[in-house]
Amino acid sequence: MSQSAETETLKKDIEQLRNDLAALAKSYRASGENHAQAGLDAARGKYDDIRREAGRHAQDVGSEIEARPFTSVLAAFGIGLVLGKLIGR
Repeated sequence: MSQSAETETLKKDIEQLRNDLAALAKSYRASGENHAQAGLDAARGKYDDIRREAGRHAQDVGSEIEARPFTSVLAAFGIGLVLGKLIGR
């Protein structure tokens, strides 16, 4: 084989290698984007679950305060005193 033919063969091989590497990089990028999107979706789902649960707890606390306002005021006062003593030290 002549030098020119070998050079052409090497050029074709290098071009094929370039194309293969570009396809591999594209594949890794798509895979990374898919994993990132899955993580983002999972985080959004958890956020929504926690937000709904917090809303339910807030409603429960509100209902308890409406049912027993005097007890709630005394409990809040007592908790404030205890926290004040702890922080004041």
